[in-house]
Amino acid sequence: MRILQVRFKNLNSLAGEWLIDLTHPAFTSDGIFAITGPTGADKTTILDVICLALYGRTPRLNKVNKSGNEIMSRQTGECFAEVTFETQNGRFRCHWSQHRSRKKPGGELQAPRHEIANADSGEILDATLRGVAELVESKTGMDFDRFTRSMLLAQGGFAAFLQAASDERAPILEQITGTEIYSQISIRVHDRRAQERKRLDTLQAELARMQLLTTEEERQLAESLELKIGQDSDVTQQVARQNQAITWLEDINRLVQELQVLEQAESDLQTRLEAFAPRQERLRLANLALELSEDYAALASNRRAQDADRKSLDECRQALPGCSDTASQAEQAMKDADERLAARKAEQQTLLPVIRKTRELDLKIGEKDASIEAARDAVSELSTSLGTLQTRHNSDSGELLRQRKTLDGLQALLMDSRVDEQLVEHLAGLRSRFDALQSLSGQLAGKREETTQAEARLEAASSA
Repeated sequence: MRILQVRFKNLNSLAGEWLIDLTHPAFTSDGIFAITGPTGADKTTILDVICLALYGRTPRLNKVNKSGNEIMSRQTGECFAEVTFETQNGRFRCHWSQHRSRKKPGGELQAPRHEIANADSGEILDATLRGVAELVESKTGMDFDRFTRSMLLAQGGFAAFLQAASDERAPILEQITGTEIYSQISIRVHDRRAQERKRLDTLQAELARMQLLTTEEERQLAESLELKIGQDSDVTQQVARQNQAITWLEDINRLVQELQVLEQAESDLQTRLEAFAPRQERLRLANLALELSEDYAALASNRRAQDADRKSLDECRQALPGCSDTASQAEQAMKDADERLAARKAEQQTLLPVIRKTRELDLKIGEKDASIEAARDAVSELSTSLGTLQTRHNSDSGELLRQRKTLDGLQALLMDSRVDEQLVEHLAGLRSRFDALQSLSGQLAGKREETTQAEARLEAASSA
């Protein structure tokens, strides 16, 4: 077990909240450290905090409950003790706390609270006083007494050890170090050894009372055993034969019983046949009638169909005069329809050239529409190009004006500095600028020509 952190508040004379981080390099760098100070410096309070957080009590205070709390700092309304420790089972945090009513110094003391949680995940493992103590014992392997004897040496324990006689130091050392379990183990081992020794003596005594057989007695027993084995085999075969015979007899008895049952059933059947004889002839005739039932049903169906056909024929004969008139009217209507169809066909032949001409005009209109759409696209492109050219023309015109202003300035400067002896040095630069202006003027003329051509193409496209 390794204690990692101790945190507490308002315990004994240490009022306020305190934190001792035992993982700090100041404690771990040298491997060992000591808590020192004068008497009354509350060194033991730190040990009380550890016991209180783990087991809910201290070596000096056996009970800390609602009826009394002598460890809470005076004039305070709450206190707590918390220890974070590590074992082979993981890292855990035990927290014990108690407060007065409304956390006022004069309030009534409330019941303490105790809980243990996983230090890494924060999961609460138990929050009952007894459950936390049992869980701490299972995680650390030590109850309160063993912890205080092995981990904490209470005040007065070592002094009692020094002042005791030589034959009394062993029990005191066991008490303060918690090694009394080894004495108990030694006692149990001694008792177990005595029991096993006594059992061994008993077995040896029983073995001494046993007499060994001579060679002749052993031979006689072996022969008797072989004879008994042979007799057992013969008896086993006889038992098997007897069992087989018993099985045969049981099968014969069962077959006889079945035969009797069958004879009784045959007698019952004969009696029933004799009682059924008067109705047997009727059953035979009914079977013969049943064989002719399909033919009779077909005959009856044909007769019903014949009657229906006769009735339908009579109805047709009665309705024949009216049907003749209807047929005459239908023939006349058909003739009228044929005449109208012939007139429609003649009219269609008359209008057929007009329809063909209309289709040709539709095709031409479609072609013109395609040409117009292409011309519109070309006009759109030319308009876009014209806009671009006008933008460039405006830009070039502005540049030309700036260059002309520069040229005018240079010419004025040239007139002012004609008498200057350094005119020859600036002449080359002026000539290069003048050549550049001439080049820009030529480019401007080209752009104007391109603009004129674009406007001409645009007018031609619009007129088309």
